[in-house]
Amino acid sequence: MKYTIVHDSRIGGRDINQDRAAWLATDDALLMVVADGMGGHLQGEIAAQLAVDTVVESFRREALPRLADPGRFLVAAFERAHANILNHAHACQIAAHAAPRTTCIACVVQDGQACWAHAGDSRLYLIHGHAPDGASVLRTRDHSVVQRMVDDGTISGDEAASHPMRNRVFSCLGGSVAPHIEVASMVSLEDGDLIALCTDGAWSPLGERLVNELACAPLTRSVPNLLDAAERAAGPRADNLTVIAMRWDAPNPDSPTINQRPDAPHRLQLAPISDEDIELAVADIRRRIPYTAWAAAEEGHSQTPAPSGTSVPEGSLSNALPLPPSPSRGR
Repeated sequence: MKYTIVHDSRIGGRDINQDRAAWLATDDALLMVVADGMGGHLQGEIAAQLAVDTVVESFRREALPRLADPGRFLVAAFERAHANILNHAHACQIAAHAAPRTTCIACVVQDGQACWAHAGDSRLYLIHGHAPDGASVLRTRDHSVVQRMVDDGTISGDEAASHPMRNRVFSCLGGSVAPHIEVASMVSLEDGDLIALCTDGAWSPLGERLVNELACAPLTRSVPNLLDAAERAAGPRADNLTVIAMRWDAPNPDSPTINQRPDAPHRLQLAPISDEDIELAVADIRRRIPYTAWAAAEEGHSQTPAPSGTSVPEGSLSNALPLPPSPSRGR
């Protein structure tokens, strides 16, 4: 697999950063995961850390070097993360209504395809083509109150951006209610496709501008520029902001390649070598070796010693074994 991946996180105008993010890869699979600890609940940053750690460790254990079923893996990892957060809350004797909670979005890339799962309003964007004119964009649908209102036609998308309930989500990891985990079908990636996972602090201030900000330059510039723009737009009370972005570099089907998988051995095809080729090669080697290394051998003499006072490094040509006689021409 060949790809470029960049991530960045900012504290914004908050006292602590409750966002967490990580990525991990084998030769055959790539995992990206982002979690946003929910404010208003104790230890949101711990919930986010537990979620990321659980998903990453699950991938480390199961991707050997690939996953049998990326979609099922993501659901199981999210459920395990939810249970780990509940266990932590119970061990800390935190009341259910105040228990740590976090949103989570994770994506697996394998076999040139992407599969993702999410709970909450952290988003994934898949950008095909080039923004702003030729790009097509897929993104996850938020598990939020305002998204339901938009879907019902109660409010518009523009109204949702400033609605007082815009931060209310109905699915998360942690808490007394089992999460609604939404899994996407596998999507084939094309050369240059861009996948971005981000918390609401990154996408909410920018809206549709996020795609243009992200796709207009190499990721090493566009990711920090995107967070700069989101912080400016959000002002001094900006939320935590986190992005992981990956640009896919698809293999060229017209380029000759060698299958380098360890379980698929290959045989190199070498051109035949004639006796004349061998004889010419030996003659060339002899021209490059001092006289004492081969002439003395052919004439039956001992190797000429180095002149007095001359330092001869061990293993140098003057200490080499005599060359074998030249091969005869084929019968």
